[in-house]
Amino acid sequence: MKKLVKFIYVVLTALLVFQCNNDDTNSQYTPPDNPNLSHPNDTYLYDNNGNSLFEVYGTATRWRWNDNFIDPDQRATPIESDFVIPATKLIEYLWVEPFTDLGISGEKLMEDFFPPEVVYIGSRIFQEDGSALLGFAEGGARITILDLNKLDFQDRNWLVNPRSGILATVHHEFSHIIQQRFGNPVGLNTISENYIGIDWINRSREDAIKLGMVSAYGASSEFEDFAEIISHFLVIDQQTFEQDFITQVDCSTLTDPAAIANCRELNEGRLLIQQKLDLILDYYDTQSNIDLVQVRDILQERLDNLIATGVIPD
Repeated sequence: MKKLVKFIYVVLTALLVFQCNNDDTNSQYTPPDNPNLSHPNDTYLYDNNGNSLFEVYGTATRWRWNDNFIDPDQRATPIESDFVIPATKLIEYLWVEPFTDLGISGEKLMEDFFPPEVVYIGSRIFQEDGSALLGFAEGGARITILDLNKLDFQDRNWLVNPRSGILATVHHEFSHIIQQRFGNPVGLNTISENYIGIDWINRSREDAIKLGMVSAYGASSEFEDFAEIISHFLVIDQQTFEQDFITQVDCSTLTDPAAIANCRELNEGRLLIQQKLDLILDYYDTQSNIDLVQVRDILQERLDNLIATGVIPD
């Protein structure tokens, strides 16, 4: 059974919401043998001197509008054609290549797990209740990336905001694909046993940290806990990640009893996050010979360069 993971931004309340549902509609997807090459975008996507996502991974990139991309009660805007190639270069530069730069192990991971279909949509998908999807994945078969008409290589928030950034979305979804093949790391669900299901909507990030999670959505289940730790670890710079989620704070400087108790609870939660991160790093190394620390370092160096220059190197 495939997992459909939807990133939802509730426009009316400015609250980011994530939902997970089961969906089997695309489990038998097969890439086309003869893709349409009538536009320069398609030449880049399908016939790029052996370097396109299609030529390397057999991945079909859907950028032309198709009503089947959304439900009848939803609204969305197609991606502008000028953004198709830059969006693809971004995927290659900050999703694919941080893994393939590791060498044989990273190349094999991408060959085995890169999804056979990627869909581009220019806006969020707006729903009747005022909420808007930011992106979603359907098992290992398709990842739909939204809000691409706001593409800006120098907008760090658009790129890596852990709640809504494009890269946070794709790395979260890609970790689910890995998880579906290998299962969760053994013991992950016993480090924190306080998963709270749908009640995560009512919790703050601080509440989540106390439970040993990096986000409120991660507190919903062990599966989202896994994906949220990975996406946060990869897209947040090391100093900020460690400051927020790992480093123990000196509570002895506080005098208010409530503040002291809060500080200690956060520290206890950070110890749990550290345990889970160590388990996940070992899991990737054991299952696929992937050093996620190296992936993070490569990604962060490239990200800093991209934001500083606005240019993806050829």
